[in-house]
Amino acid sequence: MHSLTLRVRVSLPTMPLIVAEENPHPFGPLADTRATFELRYGALCPLDRALLITKDVALRCRPELERYLRAKTGLRVNEDVEGEPFPGLPAPTPWAILAHSDAHIAADFYDWSKRHENYQEQAMMHGAHIVGDRRDVFIGAGSLVQPGCVLDVTGGPIILGERVEVKFSQIQGPVFVGEGSVVDGARLRPGTSLGPNCKVGGEISATIFQSRVNKGHEGFVGHSWAGRWVNFGALATTSNLKNTYGKVKFQLSSDEIIDTGAQFLGTLVGDHTKIGIGQLLTTGANIGVACNVFGGGVSPKYVPSFSWGGLGGWSEHRLEEALKTVRATLGRRNASLRPESEAVLRALFKESAEERARFLASGS
Repeated sequence: MHSLTLRVRVSLPTMPLIVAEENPHPFGPLADTRATFELRYGALCPLDRALLITKDVALRCRPELERYLRAKTGLRVNEDVEGEPFPGLPAPTPWAILAHSDAHIAADFYDWSKRHENYQEQAMMHGAHIVGDRRDVFIGAGSLVQPGCVLDVTGGPIILGERVEVKFSQIQGPVFVGEGSVVDGARLRPGTSLGPNCKVGGEISATIFQSRVNKGHEGFVGHSWAGRWVNFGALATTSNLKNTYGKVKFQLSSDEIIDTGAQFLGTLVGDHTKIGIGQLLTTGANIGVACNVFGGGVSPKYVPSFSWGGLGGWSEHRLEEALKTVRATLGRRNASLRPESEAVLRALFKESAEERARFLASGS
């Protein structure tokens, strides 16, 4: 049985915990709409980890995220509060976190098992199989693993949160699946961490989905990281390895390219972006927030936020049309767009205007 523990302090602090944003720069579109302490790794994000210790938490972030974070968390944000610093992300870049996603999940397993009741016996239907030590499988309340499914923990543990449905699928640990998610016709490979309320099928490997990601069909997503409310159409596929087996470069903006030093890197995808059916995403692709990428073929390395198009050409995804789609998408899940979150999207539209203009002028 795995005995790695969650890296949090168990004693209550005498002062508030201060959770501060780190450098959002290399996280591209993922950090355009959230603070870095909201970024998931393993089973949780840094803010979740702090709140396990105490509810007396104060946040430090960019001014443009203040109202959004106050509305979302109810915590003190950028107030003059003294406290104890809390550790943030385990590495300074997304590719470094993805490279060790399996280890982060395994490290969270023991503490997760201590904090929650395991309903494995009730969840595993007759004809569902566990390969390896059953003690390395955690299944939350209300979850169900249907006949024919295989949970393979020979390489690491599996955590299924509450109300998770697993149908006609194979899961190879270490894997984390958040509450309310549906895994249907999927092959989840080691290092896959799915946030709450995702719907997934096809093959996913060493990938992080923040929450509410819909990838319900065949197609491969590997060493990638997607924000909230992202949709992958049927057969949409990422490349996570160059044909030369060389190191992957990541285009952060129109004039900045980072040599990641990583051999495996797929795509970083911003919130509310739609990837069309049959779309191919090139190695190390950067797809911004509220984009619509379609038409097949191979995507550009870099698509700025609020871009619309593909092989047939590119145009601006007009703000009001983008927001209309966002509201419709959330409405399908009985959710609504907070005014504070809408303000973040409106500000990003203005902030990304110059980058978008360069991209459109280049005819990419």
